[in-house]
Amino acid sequence: MTRRKRALASAVTCWLLFIGAAEAAWPDQPVRIVVPFAAGGTTDVIARLVGEKLAPRLGQPVVIENIGGAGGNNGAALVAKSPANGYTILMATPGPAVMNQFMYSRMPFDTATAFAPIVTTASVPSVLVVGPKVEAKSMAELVALMKARPDGFNFGSAGNGSTGHLGGALFTSVVGVKAQHVPYRGSAPMLQDLIAGNIQFTIDTVTGVMSLIKGGTLNALAVTTKSRSSELPDVPTATEAGFPDVEMASWVALLGPAGMPHEAVERINAEVNAALKEPELQARIAGLGARPEGGSPEDLAAFLTRETERWKRVVEIAGIRID
Repeated sequence: MTRRKRALASAVTCWLLFIGAAEAAWPDQPVRIVVPFAAGGTTDVIARLVGEKLAPRLGQPVVIENIGGAGGNNGAALVAKSPANGYTILMATPGPAVMNQFMYSRMPFDTATAFAPIVTTASVPSVLVVGPKVEAKSMAELVALMKARPDGFNFGSAGNGSTGHLGGALFTSVVGVKAQHVPYRGSAPMLQDLIAGNIQFTIDTVTGVMSLIKGGTLNALAVTTKSRSSELPDVPTATEAGFPDVEMASWVALLGPAGMPHEAVERINAEVNAALKEPELQARIAGLGARPEGGSPEDLAAFLTRETERWKRVVEIAGIRID
């Protein structure tokens, strides 16, 4: 080989090494959205709807990974301990993002410092419903019945520490009534017992009970949000019913690991906000009984601070502990 050919071969080799190093530095890998619950629930469906719109906007695949357990803590912990490069983010709910830190004796991450707020994707109104055997047509009538029979009411939830558990604790503490909490392994068996009359009421997401309400199986007394649900327009809010302090909603928001680059946070925030303005995505989220949200990372950070303060008080009053 001549000296010129050797020089050319050396130059080509150096260029290929440079290209390989560049590809290693900026990997073309999928963005992973971790859902800290099993597939099929509202959080999972919203994550998949958002991911479907996010992928073409980012120009990279977006995959959904379901990692359940410990009230959402397992999936949240995976994200908290992942590299803060923007490729692994969490579709968070009130449990792992706010509530669990006050109920679990041991947490696998520090909730206050583990995550970088990105954007709120949707909120899911909750609704106070009673079984068919409860003779109450309004929230006021239910409270009157509960005060007249202080040991006669039980409320159910999808499990200890669930949003429904804390919603029931909020309701009973605010209105000054007593009710025994009955935890179940998921919403389905709880709703079966509610229909059968073994428990008397629950506070569940509109998504979870909408078909039973519209079918006349359960009676909705009030939605626990500031405005009425578009899916249940005839059901008053708790404020309209005379109980303004009974306010709560479930929600889903994207969080990244702490230290996630500002540019990555802003890029994902901008693309999700743009996607949430698309009529098709708005309609599909609304069809779940949820509301598209959006906003800045700073909006989400301020919201999480307010939610943390509120649910800390509720957990302390109710004395809820999960060991």
